[in-house]
Amino acid sequence: MAYNRSQAQKLCSATELELFMASLAEEIIQLTPAQLRSKVTRTRTLRDKNADLFRRQVTSTRVDTGAKRGDTGAAQRTDQKTCLFDETLKRFETRLAKLDAQVAATTAKTAKATGSKKSSTQAAVARAPAQPAPPKKSAMKRAVANATAEDALPEKSVTYATGKPILPERSAKAPAFGPTSNAPAAKRATEVSKLVQVRGKNMVAHARSSNANAQAKRDSR
Repeated sequence: MAYNRSQAQKLCSATELELFMASLAEEIIQLTPAQLRSKVTRTRTLRDKNADLFRRQVTSTRVDTGAKRGDTGAAQRTDQKTCLFDETLKRFETRLAKLDAQVAATTAKTAKATGSKKSSTQAAVARAPAQPAPPKKSAMKRAVANATAEDALPEKSVTYATGKPILPERSAKAPAFGPTSNAPAAKRATEVSKLVQVRGKNMVAHARSSNANAQAKRDSR
């Protein structure tokens, strides 16, 4: 039997009636999961309290009257409140379970979408070609040295007719025979030698002139 508002008003106090009204269809949909948990705890406490009170009242009535059934008077009212709060508790628990299921489904959907995104990213990274390792410094130095040495070598060209290399043309200012790089050095050495000879002759003449003047002074004394 489902209890209605008018029946609840006859059985419950103002606080208990407020809890019952919150479990009805138009009110329960406005409650958050946290509010539902709080009302579940309060309703369960009231149900268990009235159930325990009903057992004690029945036992006391049997002892006092000797009747087999002790559910008369106050005990019947307590039993009705126990059933009312049991129905209220079930409505709160059903609504809370529904909201928890919705939250779990949303969380699982989000986790699945996130996992799919991560899997796509990991697959793209796995498919990407591996980058070649940079060459070692020693290999780079050898490559640069070889390139420099090759650039320093004179270019050779081969005629298609004879297969012999074509020698570079000789400069018009270069001498016909002998190395050209030694000519300036030899010329400078010759000029220096002549200059040394002239200076040596001048020094000898000056020394002779000084000696002659000194001998003349001595003779005049």
